[in-house]
Amino acid sequence: SKATVSVLYCFLHHTTKMNSLRVATRTTLRAFAPLARVTGLDLMQVRTKVTAAKKGKAAKKAVKKVAAPKKAVKKVAAKKTVKKAVKKVAVKAKAAKKAVAKKAAVATKKAAVANKRVAVAKKVAAKKDKIAAKKAAVAAKKAKAAAIRQRAAERARAKKAAAAKKRAALKAKAAKAKEAAAKKKAVAAKRKEAAKVKALKVKKIAAKKRAAAAKKNAALKAKAAKARLAQKKAAAKAKVQAAKAKVAAKKADVKVKKDKIKSSGPVTAQTLFMQQNKGKGMGLKQMHEKFNALGAAEKKALVDQAKKNLAKRNEIKQSMKKPASKYALFVKKNFPAAYQSALKQTKDRKEAFRLATKAVSAQYKQSQ
Repeated sequence: SKATVSVLYCFLHHTTKMNSLRVATRTTLRAFAPLARVTGLDLMQVRTKVTAAKKGKAAKKAVKKVAAPKKAVKKVAAKKTVKKAVKKVAVKAKAAKKAVAKKAAVATKKAAVANKRVAVAKKVAAKKDKIAAKKAAVAAKKAKAAAIRQRAAERARAKKAAAAKKRAALKAKAAKAKEAAAKKKAVAAKRKEAAKVKALKVKKIAAKKRAAAAKKNAALKAKAAKARLAQKKAAAKAKVQAAKAKVAAKKADVKVKKDKIKSSGPVTAQTLFMQQNKGKGMGLKQMHEKFNALGAAEKKALVDQAKKNLAKRNEIKQSMKKPASKYALFVKKNFPAAYQSALKQTKDRKEAFRLATKAVSAQYKQSQ
């Protein structure tokens, strides 16, 4: 450092026996002092360079002054003394530097601790401020809520008072209305009672009239019912008689038809033989045996007569039948062909019959 260089310079200046070395060292220090100030070179580096320059110059002077050995010995002693002094100064400078560095480190540490404490203090202060702000907010909130509650309570009280006032007014109004209604009801009750009495009188008169009318109507209804009953009985009797007459007529008609058919005579040889031999004291078995015993000629005569009777019977039956209608005759004529045509369309006979009937009916309608 600059202080060290100054101390060394003073030390060398006051050494009178080493003028030449002093000059050389001063020149060297003057050369290196600006560089040390600018670059901050260490004192040991400066000492090494000074020592190297010093050795070079001393060597030159030793060559020049070979003849002066005593002087050389003195110079060597002076060099050793300078070396020791420089070494001591370097050690002191190093110790001073270390102390300064240590103090700087301690100061830095203290500053860091102080900064840390300041930061912690700031944090604590901020936290306290935050808590205080929170408490203030909570207090404000509570105050606001208390104010709201108070306002709500005031409003509720006002509302309650208004409601009570309204109820009192409504009660008074209701009492008045009730009184008026009671008066109206009393008047209406009187009118109703009078109307009831009047209606009862009218009802009694109407009941008497209705009773008389009902009695009259009952008598008329009874008379009409008797007449209807007699009419019904007469109609039923007439219906029964008509039915009996119809059945008798039908039976008579059937009997006439049967007698007419029977008048043709037996239609088989055996029945003809039995008719001819009826009342001759023979039973059915004997008649059967006698018929079976007849000869071929006798049987033939009976068979011929029976055939004639059958032809006669068929004529009688034919005469008794109603004449066929136009449609029946048309169906008889055209149905077979239509049925055969329908069988070609389907194999089902019932379906073929239905189709043929439909076709014949359509043909008959077209022909009319």
